[in-house]
Amino acid sequence: MRVGQGGTGPGPHTPDGSAIELYEVTPAHGEDELINAAIEPGSSILELGCGTGRITRPLLALGHQVVAVDESPDMVARVTETETICSTIGDLRLDRRFDVVLMMSYLINVADDEERLRLLRTCAHHVRPGGAVLLQQQVPGMLRGPTVMVNDHRRLVVSDVEELPGNRQAATLTHTIGDRSWSQRILTQNLSDDQLSAQLTDAGLTLAEYLTPDKTWVRARPI
Repeated sequence: MRVGQGGTGPGPHTPDGSAIELYEVTPAHGEDELINAAIEPGSSILELGCGTGRITRPLLALGHQVVAVDESPDMVARVTETETICSTIGDLRLDRRFDVVLMMSYLINVADDEERLRLLRTCAHHVRPGGAVLLQQQVPGMLRGPTVMVNDHRRLVVSDVEELPGNRQAATLTHTIGDRSWSQRILTQNLSDDQLSAQLTDAGLTLAEYLTPDKTWVRARPI
């Protein structure tokens, strides 16, 4: 497991503690519609951190061409509808460019500046000139606890939230569906507008716009 992260519960887990079986039964919550509205019809998309295909499948159904990437062989084994690549994001270097590079699930909030830069450089390497990089980020105030959320026969408890130096946060997320429960300890870093813009620039990208008023969705362009 990575420093500051880990997971417990049924079935296999990824290096950051994500539970495969949990992701298999977690539906899209409108992310596919937001992405679709922000890009051209029939776009070629490189999806970084695809998981079990929760967003991959809806994007394919909307007519986009998706290459799905994840570092977990257990995750990508669940995605059979399109081309998949098992690789860490930071190490990925294909000889192809895409209309859109998508990196969601708050991967940009990794609490390691060098690793974040590696992720963003992978994004910059694979986006075509004139294309777009779409990022989903955690923003200050999003992670707070103790919090209990219940919907769709699911229960999410956010607990043991720690405020750490450098605008970092740690928390435990516990998901319960029926008689199954998974807990994951996460470590994240919130980014100010200036920090995000500077890191994008270092990677060869520029912040073009925020796609949502809460700034959780970002469009970047290659410089």
